[in-house]
Amino acid sequence: MKRFTFAILALIGWAIVVSMHGCIDFNYDTVEPRVDSTNLQANTTIAELKSMYPGELYQLSENTFFQRDSIIIEGVVTSDDKEGNFYKSIFIQDATGGIELKLNKTSLYNDYKRGQRVVVYCNGLYLGDYGGQIQLGSIYSNNGNWEISGLEGDPVIRQHVFKKGKQLVDVVPLTMSPTLLTQTNIGRLVKFENVQIKDTISPITNSIYTFADITNKVTVNHALVSCSLPYASTIVIRTSGYAKFAGNPIPTKNGWVVGVLTYYKGTYQLLLRDTNDINFTNNRCQQ
Repeated sequence: MKRFTFAILALIGWAIVVSMHGCIDFNYDTVEPRVDSTNLQANTTIAELKSMYPGELYQLSENTFFQRDSIIIEGVVTSDDKEGNFYKSIFIQDATGGIELKLNKTSLYNDYKRGQRVVVYCNGLYLGDYGGQIQLGSIYSNNGNWEISGLEGDPVIRQHVFKKGKQLVDVVPLTMSPTLLTQTNIGRLVKFENVQIKDTISPITNSIYTFADITNKVTVNHALVSCSLPYASTIVIRTSGYAKFAGNPIPTKNGWVVGVLTYYKGTYQLLLRDTNDINFTNNRCQQ
């Protein structure tokens, strides 16, 4: 009798489970994290935000702007750390300018692809600079000295950085001229035309220079010169020794190059995302 009762109960339980399958959808779509994860709207431009930097570490708060409790910027990602020439940060830009957002995390291209629109809630974050380039992030103590650093960990990043939209935006680089090589355009995706690398062959080895020192993991700057427009400031192509293309020979001809414009102590630096950003196929001009 007990065996019969147990069998009946098991049959009833199986019938309940089957009926539940008819009501519950067990097919789950893969949801990309933080896509369309906010309804926040920007109330501050990147240029406005950078204008508030007083020249030293500054924490953003409800008192930063008059009658503006929240500070929210929105921009499109222009950088890409897949090839290793960017490290623990993304560059975003809007119509007014660009800025480096420091995130203490690697392989950021998995989360923030080129053309991804993001919204940043800036309250509680800090403005700082490195060599004169304004950055947005957190802070850390370096032997008692507070310095700008990256947002630490996904829980903190999720409180401040939100993806917006599922369609990637095609960002057209700003074509540079001498009048546009200013602090205003630091952090933007830019393009230099009719340019070439000044020195291409090592006088010691008589071989073509590489983008960087991949053996010793040393970053290298290569001076960029224009064949038609005289620039008043020094411009270099800067490549990390950890970049995947660090050991590639530099192109020796003339053409155009795209990258994110950065700055360090008087020198404008162009950071390539990958080797598709440089197209030198024309004959060199005389310098």
